[in-house]
Amino acid sequence: MITGRIFRDKGASYLSDESGVVRLSGMKCTGSIVEAKGTWTGASFEVSDHVALTPKTSAAAEDRRRIHGLRADVLRGIRSFFDSRGFTEVETPLLTHSPGMEPHLRAFETHTKSGRPLFLTTSPEYAMKRLLSEGLERIYQVCKSFRDEQHAAHHNPEFSMLEWYRAYTDYRHIADDTESLVAELTERITGSTRLSFRDNTIDVARPWVRMTVREAFNRYSDVNSDPCDEPGAFLEGARKSGIASIDESDDFDTAFFKIFLDQIEPHLGSSRPTILMDYPASMGALAKRSSDEPTVAERFEVYIAGIELANAFTELNDPTEQQDRLESEAAERASLGMPRHPIDESFL
Repeated sequence: MITGRIFRDKGASYLSDESGVVRLSGMKCTGSIVEAKGTWTGASFEVSDHVALTPKTSAAAEDRRRIHGLRADVLRGIRSFFDSRGFTEVETPLLTHSPGMEPHLRAFETHTKSGRPLFLTTSPEYAMKRLLSEGLERIYQVCKSFRDEQHAAHHNPEFSMLEWYRAYTDYRHIADDTESLVAELTERITGSTRLSFRDNTIDVARPWVRMTVREAFNRYSDVNSDPCDEPGAFLEGARKSGIASIDESDDFDTAFFKIFLDQIEPHLGSSRPTILMDYPASMGALAKRSSDEPTVAERFEVYIAGIELANAFTELNDPTEQQDRLESEAAERASLGMPRHPIDESFL
C-alpha cells in the first residue's frame, strides 16, 4: 500500500510521496491525496483498490500550491542575497503611533483598550531609519505593510514589502543593489534571466536602462516644458495640451502623475527593466536634493513591463529641513481632508 498526492503528466498518472514519484497503472484519479493498494510491476504500481483521503483539488488550488512554493523560493533567495553581503535582517513593529505624512496615503487605524490610537504601518521606513542612525549600517526586512486604498490589479490593502538600507551611500548604490538582486534571484529560481509577462519577454540581466524623468517626458509626453526646472510652465502646458484627463483645477503634482500614468509608464521596462531617476524636488519629501540641480530629488523608481517594482532615494539627513518638509506634507494632508498624524519626533 502506498499513500501520496496524485498528479497527471502527458496522459499518465503519478503518485508523489516523501520517497519520490511512482507511476501508477490501473486507476483513474478520484482524489488529490490517495491511499492505494496493489502490486509492483517493475517501477510502476498496479492499483487494485484505492481510497481518496482528500477530494480532487481544483486548478486554482494547484496554482496556489505553485505560488506558495515560488514565494518560499523568492524569500530564501532574498535572504541569501543580503546575508552574503553583510546585511542584518531586522524586524520592526507593525503598529505605530505615526504612520507617515504622505499626503495621499491613508493608514488603517485601531485603538488600544485604553483608547490610545495606533496605526498599521504603511511601510517600515521610519523604524528602519532609526535603526540605521543607531549604528546598524546594513539592514533589510521583509514585512507586511497596510494601506487603506482602493483594491486594484496592482494594489492590495495588505501586501509584503522588501526594504533595505545601507549607510554612507547614495541612490545609485541602491539602484545597483536592485539590479543585482533581481537578476540573481531570477536566474537562481528559473535558470535564466529572461521572464515572460503578458506579451513581453523581459531580460533582467545587468545593466538595466537608466533614464531621467526629464528624458522620459521629453521622449514620450505631449508637454514640452521641463517638469523639474519649469514646474509652472509644465503645469500651464499640461492644461493646454488637450490631454483628456487634465483638469483646470489640477495642481502640478496631480498633472504630473496623470501624464505620467497615461503617457510615460506604459513605455517603461518593455524589454529590459528601466530605472527612472531624478524626480522633481517636490516628489521626494524624504529625499536629498541634488547638489548639482536643487530642483531635482535624488530618487529613482524601477519599472518592468510598465509596472512599478521599487522606489528609493538618497536619504535626507538634515533634521531641520526634514521637519520643514514633514510639516508641509502634514498641511497638505489637512487641505485634502486627510487625517493629520503627529510627526515622529524620535525619527527626527
